[in-house]
Amino acid sequence: MSTRKPRYFRVIYYDRDKLTCNVSDIISDDSFVSSRTCELQASGREVNISTTDPQVDRRNVPSIESLLEMLPNGYRYDPKLFW
Repeated sequence: MSTRKPRYFRVIYYDRDKLTCNVSDIISDDSFVSSRTCELQASGREVNISTTDPQVDRRNVPSIESLLEMLPNGYRYDPKLFW
């Protein structure tokens, strides 16, 4: 019986209310983050997330620095932004 290898990626957090964003460490499960994002949106917050492409090898996940270089116009980095 084969076991599926975990996929590694980063989550990019966007707070559209404050025009801030942050990038997570490398993770393999975003179920809590996705659920929490839905809760925040339901409460009226303008937040969302995106993820990098899942990778089998952690070494292929983009660096935080490379992702921060691609911030949307008008957004600033907030190291405390996460949920």
